[in-house]
Amino acid sequence: MVQSPNYFSKRKLTLLDKIPDPLKALLNKINQEHYEELYEPEADGRVSLEDALNEVLDFFHERDKTYCQIRYVWMTLIFAVLVEPTVEYYHPENGFTKQTIHLIEKWILSNIIDPVASSRGVNYHFQAEKLKNLEDLISEKINSSKWNKMASLQIIYEAIDVFKNSIRVLDYHQSKAALLEILEDCLEGYAIFPGSYGRRDLFDWWLLEVVPCSWHLVPPTSLYIVEGVQNKDQIQLAQASKLQYLSEKIRFKRVLIIKNINKQNTFNNKIEGMEITFNTSIPSKAIPNSIISSEYKPSIIV
Repeated sequence: MVQSPNYFSKRKLTLLDKIPDPLKALLNKINQEHYEELYEPEADGRVSLEDALNEVLDFFHERDKTYCQIRYVWMTLIFAVLVEPTVEYYHPENGFTKQTIHLIEKWILSNIIDPVASSRGVNYHFQAEKLKNLEDLISEKINSSKWNKMASLQIIYEAIDVFKNSIRVLDYHQSKAALLEILEDCLEGYAIFPGSYGRRDLFDWWLLEVVPCSWHLVPPTSLYIVEGVQNKDQIQLAQASKLQYLSEKIRFKRVLIIKNINKQNTFNNKIEGMEITFNTSIPSKAIPNSIISSEYKPSIIV
């Protein structure tokens, strides 16, 4: 029913070497546990999946408040792109999946210029009327009586719920709670695929690939897709290309911002190269190396 990336055997998890050591240790700890919610026979009930998800998202906030919400929204975009084929399969003329993804992309590109404003929750006015209209449209689809006739009611409800919560993630004050609901719909629910088989593999993909990718704002190298969907290869290529293109635009915008900062600040010439002295009004953590470094350019497996 699901196309699994099986990425563990295809590539080294190089991004894990580039995330902060405390995050690496946290992911390793979580990876060693077993969870009843993932239907693992080894689970003994000592730990819960909800606690594991909260630990990861809390680390994002505690480690880097400036870029926290942007990373939340990037993770949301990955899942929205991933779930889009599910909604399209059951409701090709839904009218909201592409609109939602487009608005998320615009939000990211708008807030990457001023992440400090995003971290203070001052940018939720971002096309507020459009967001409200879109949220109403999604709610209307969820409550539509036509779904009551479907055998796979849970699939479409949870898939649409991902998009409804994607809008909420754009609100700083709802961001974490909405993202947790998205993760629940996808990792425990049927938004990506139904049934219990493959749950742990999906969770590992999120933990060891999506989380590091969200930290760096780059696309994952592999994507899940439901078996039986027509044009599967084309869909995977389109998904990967969309995320890769947006990631490169983010990198480009940050480089432009750095160049503009350079023009307004002093340069100290050294033998090793140019050293930038930043204006104290611009926090240096607003431009983390993980965002602007060109060392990592992910390959896309489709």
